[in-house]
Amino acid sequence: MDAPTKTTLTRVLHCPKCGSVRVHRSRRRGAIEYVLAACGADVRRCHDCRARQAWFGGLPIRLSSASSDQPRLGLAIYFAGFIACVAILWLMITRYTGLSG
Repeated sequence: MDAPTKTTLTRVLHCPKCGSVRVHRSRRRGAIEYVLAACGADVRRCHDCRARQAWFGGLPIRLSSASSDQPRLGLAIYFAGFIACVAILWLMITRYTGLSG
């Protein structure tokens, strides 16, 4: 009987701007990219259109690009969502910690 073979599934990342599969890791540039990398993002660049993204799993955040009008809009949306989650968590902690006493 043959031993079971181990298969690994690798996810192919596609550039959200041009759809290319030639997306590779890139060096971090600037403070924002270092903060994103510290939060667990992979900074990647497309070799076809040269767009840069920070990837959180399968979700890309577009970083600065020469042809983009609003390069930081995606980052602002994620940051606003993060602040909203922290505010809700803080509200829940302050409201329900008084009930346990």
